[in-house]
Amino acid sequence: MRPAPLRIVVAEDSPTARRLLVEILRADPGLTVVGEAKDGVEAVELTQRLKPDLVTMDIQMPRLDGLEATRRIMTEVPTPVVVVSTLVERDIQTSMAALRGGALAVLQKPVGPESPDFDAESRRLRDTLKAMAEVKVVRRWPERTAAPPSPPVPTP
Repeated sequence: MRPAPLRIVVAEDSPTARRLLVEILRADPGLTVVGEAKDGVEAVELTQRLKPDLVTMDIQMPRLDGLEATRRIMTEVPTPVVVVSTLVERDIQTSMAALRGGALAVLQKPVGPESPDFDAESRRLRDTLKAMAEVKVVRRWPERTAAPPSPPVPTP
């Protein structure tokens, strides 16, 4: 008996890039896309409602960017998140911020079917998602922006 396919929410604001990601994932019978989010707010809402096995997250999105959406998912409904973005290639700081926010992996967005590396990139994406869906994530508590002031020490 084959195990149930992994349930994935794809968060990507570009309709073209979102369609490409969905098609790459649908090419594997072990993966199923249960929701598509156009921004970070939708990503958090769909994750809360659909309880997927994994979320793919773009970084630059309207209303709520992928970094903050990842933080909210990890505090409200801990779910494995894999960042799939064009930013990761040129911005190591963004990649590190995504990992600190709770993302398990950061991947370069696949270019497109016309690229000679498309099949290898697509396979790597699917394999990474399957591996990361197995990771047991824990709730992250919101970071405190400032330490509370310490009470004054009474003077004798």
